[in-house]
Amino acid sequence: MTSPINTFLHTLSDIAQHNDHRYGVVFNGDATWQNSAISSYFKENNTQTVFQIGGTPFGGVIHAPAKKGQQLLGRECQVLVCDFREQFDANGFSAALGALVGGGLLLVLPPDIENTEGLVFGQRWLHTHFEKLISVSQGDEASGLEHSFDLLPQKNNDPKHLDRFAQQNVAIELVKKVVFGHRKRPLILTADRGRGKSSTLGIAAAQLLTERPGFNIIVTAPSVKAIEPVFSHAKQRLNGCEVVNATHVCYQGGSLRFVAPDELLKSKPECDLLLVDEAAAIPIPMLKSMVDNYHRMVFSTTVHGYEGSGRGFGIKFEAWLSKHRPGWKGYKLEQPIRWNNHDPLEAWLFDCFLLGAASSNDAAEHDVELLSSEKLSSLRLVEVSKQDCLTNPSMLQQCFSLLVDAHYQTSPNDLMQFLNNPAIQLYAVWQQEECLGCMLVTQEGGLDSELISQIQIGKRRPQGHLAPVLLANQLGAAQAATSRCIRVMRIAVSTRHQGLGIGSWMLDKLSLHIEQADYLATSFGATSDLIAFWRNNDFAPVHIGHQRDQASGCHSVLMVKPLKVNSESWISQLLNHFERSFCFVVAGSLASLEVDMVRALLPTYSESICELEVQLIKNYVDGGNSYDSIGYSVLKLVLISNARLAQKTVLDSTNVVHSSVSDLLLAKVVQQKGWGSCVEQFNFIGRKQAEAQFRKDVEALLVNLQCK
Repeated sequence: MTSPINTFLHTLSDIAQHNDHRYGVVFNGDATWQNSAISSYFKENNTQTVFQIGGTPFGGVIHAPAKKGQQLLGRECQVLVCDFREQFDANGFSAALGALVGGGLLLVLPPDIENTEGLVFGQRWLHTHFEKLISVSQGDEASGLEHSFDLLPQKNNDPKHLDRFAQQNVAIELVKKVVFGHRKRPLILTADRGRGKSSTLGIAAAQLLTERPGFNIIVTAPSVKAIEPVFSHAKQRLNGCEVVNATHVCYQGGSLRFVAPDELLKSKPECDLLLVDEAAAIPIPMLKSMVDNYHRMVFSTTVHGYEGSGRGFGIKFEAWLSKHRPGWKGYKLEQPIRWNNHDPLEAWLFDCFLLGAASSNDAAEHDVELLSSEKLSSLRLVEVSKQDCLTNPSMLQQCFSLLVDAHYQTSPNDLMQFLNNPAIQLYAVWQQEECLGCMLVTQEGGLDSELISQIQIGKRRPQGHLAPVLLANQLGAAQAATSRCIRVMRIAVSTRHQGLGIGSWMLDKLSLHIEQADYLATSFGATSDLIAFWRNNDFAPVHIGHQRDQASGCHSVLMVKPLKVNSESWISQLLNHFERSFCFVVAGSLASLEVDMVRALLPTYSESICELEVQLIKNYVDGGNSYDSIGYSVLKLVLISNARLAQKTVLDSTNVVHSSVSDLLLAKVVQQKGWGSCVEQFNFIGRKQAEAQFRKDVEALLVNLQCK
């Protein structure tokens, strides 16, 4: 005899298949009952493909750990079991949900909770949202789950099964038009998860390789994992293709291969088409360089989800593209491929992890004029407590929308980390009921001397103390670990309100508000613009990572700002060490650093240069001695010029001052690149032309030196 639970699930499954929607069911009860209910349902439905994340695998399922839901990407299932009784991971969960197709069921096994008051804020948040799904309870089984049957969704009278692939087919033709049409007219594809963005790239690539023998396509992305679906869909449609490896296939004399972003810009391999997947996770300066080097390009990015946000990317990058590639096209894939429109489970997911609502960036622009006419002092920076977030979720929604827009790495796990970690605080600035900007900060430091000793010799690396641990381990600054630090994890300002000084105002207010901290810190994937912003707010760079971040393709930079006198001395020592060693590392392990980054981090201390050196440099400018005889003296000249520029910036109180130090000087003298590299990097005809320009740039520095 079929149990009431099985009858209920069969009924829900019929509705799901009719509507081509997905529904979530939460099993509330003890573990024995939950296991029995799930196993019983599987016995009656052994033809369905079942995936599971977390817990011990049920029989016949394809299983992944709770944190490894991304392993299920690119695959499809009719039932997804999520066992969260022991562990929950928001990123893994949101990724795994992408594998559940329309007509499928999500079966959630939550922890057995007796009293929600004893839960941490993240658990309470999840409990509240799990209650919004359909529930079956152990105690209700005897009554035939009458209450649960009352909660069943209705069958749509007209499900409106649209052609799921209509928009994708349009996108495929747009990708091909980039090849067939005029040069320098890139395409930007944006989509939420489940819209077939990556498969669009794979299908279009396969068609191009089939139709155009000898055609070469390069795919780049922040990680190899991101482009696996591209190659999977391409290989399915290229019968008899040669598979060189997982990210390189050859067909009819052509090829489709992956090249990492930094390698792409370094080696500049030739291709007929460049596909840039998950473009929002690649720094905009790198994207700009790609546009400069390649004339047939397609960018694609996920708008929401654990991959990152495409909205902030769109606002900034598209504005630049409109100026430099005015013929670019944009297309958004809105029709889901794996489920029908208005899928209730997708709406629930966006609500649970604050991914769906638009931020205040979409409001009318006339509000900005009202704000800009007001004084910043009329605004207020307030701490948004975790209890406030549970009581008034719309406050957290506004803040998190700004973070999702501004930071490509903001993910569902960041939301849960904030709610669960008492050391993380959220500050926001409000104008009436609108959030104009916000910051996530975390308390670090205050470590004992014994632990610090273990950190310094590499035996311990305590979690939750990124800045103090790095400073103590890499730079020997024990005082940085004993001191109290507030690290700014994320900062965001509404796009409509950027350029008004709100970000700097928030940091200034934070400096005054935090009484228990000795210094502030921040660590981020560095670009020249970001470094300039933090420098303008009195943060000093003290460490740069020698490996590029896998997600952003950038080197991470740690910057600090003293708040109390007891931190000024050791921070000054660290800054001095960083500046004194910068020219050494940038010519060695950091030789691939972008020239604008070299400029942004260039030391501001002043070297002394004697009259003899000046005369030798003059002789070189006039065509006399060799570069090797004056190279080190020109380095001094560069540092003197930069020190004066920094002083001028402070005196003028301006944000933008153009440096007299050319890119060529930085590459040749600071990074110590060979003439051949300089010729290639700056598109000279040969060394003679490169050195002629170099002499002119050195002469400009001499003129500035003599105008002191």
